[in-house]
Amino acid sequence: MVTTPQKIVHPAGWTAMAERRAQQRRMRQRQGGSPLVARALAQTAVRASSGQMRAIRSPVARPRPGTEPAVEIPRRSSRLQARQRRRWRKLLAALLGLVLVPAGLLFALLGPAFRIQQITVVGTHNQALIAQIQQLGLQGQNLFLVDTAALSKRIAALPLVATASVERDWPDRLQVMVSERQPVLLWKTAQGSYSVDRSGMVLAAASSTPQAGQLQTVIDARAQKVTAGIRPGAHLEAAEVTFAVEVFKEVPVLTGISNFTLRYESKIYVSNAGPSAQQLQTVSHTTFVIVSPAGWVAYLGGPDDANPLANRLRELQQILVMAQQKGLHLATIDLRFGLNVAYTLQP
Repeated sequence: MVTTPQKIVHPAGWTAMAERRAQQRRMRQRQGGSPLVARALAQTAVRASSGQMRAIRSPVARPRPGTEPAVEIPRRSSRLQARQRRRWRKLLAALLGLVLVPAGLLFALLGPAFRIQQITVVGTHNQALIAQIQQLGLQGQNLFLVDTAALSKRIAALPLVATASVERDWPDRLQVMVSERQPVLLWKTAQGSYSVDRSGMVLAAASSTPQAGQLQTVIDARAQKVTAGIRPGAHLEAAEVTFAVEVFKEVPVLTGISNFTLRYESKIYVSNAGPSAQQLQTVSHTTFVIVSPAGWVAYLGGPDDANPLANRLRELQQILVMAQQKGLHLATIDLRFGLNVAYTLQP
């Protein structure tokens, strides 16, 4: 059997909370609505026509975890004005850059300040080469527009130059660094004598070569139509130049003859090695020839012969010793056919 009490007794905590809520409701009813305040120009940026407005409270944004709470800057604060001034300064700087950069480029490209006035050549004392480089028509050109790589190749193509590099020397100079080719002998043709380096490059006329008096001379006795193309800038066979240098070096050591003449000739031979036995064939061979002051000549052949030059010169030495011992007067010595050395005597 269940009985209901006549009076419900609430717990003490429940009664206290109910009283607080009732007190809060009475206070809100007594206060009424939000207070009315005059609108401020700083808040709306527009003058109020008349009347009042309710005070508007901006909701407070809760900062995200790990970040600092945002601080609202009033419109007329010094921090906002400083930020605006910085924006104006950046804008003015950008406008000045748009004006000054093109003006500077025009001044650099068209003005006289960066025109080439002087060309300095380093690495050689050859006045002819220095003058040749300085007369390439570079004076007056704009230093910004000079293609140094292309100019280096152009200078390196000169016969006297082995390598070249070009650098700008601001504001109006150009520096050219060269390594000069070194001549090893003179090559004489019907047109004239020219200095030649070890690679076979014909450098310059002998009259324009400072050390020409210290160089040995090869006399090219071939036909003029063959030697007509030998001039500064042309190329001879490097192997033939090296062969001639070795002859001038070794012959005085092995034979004791130093005042000989070295000729370069083209010999034509008639052979019956044609398609048929009755058909003759002409073959042209070039050979170096030693002409001695004693009157004999020695045919050495060329660098392509199978027999090394050292062997040929030793055979020459042996024949000269034998002729001296027997009192023979040699006319020709042919060393072009390996061990089959042939010689003739003067009548």
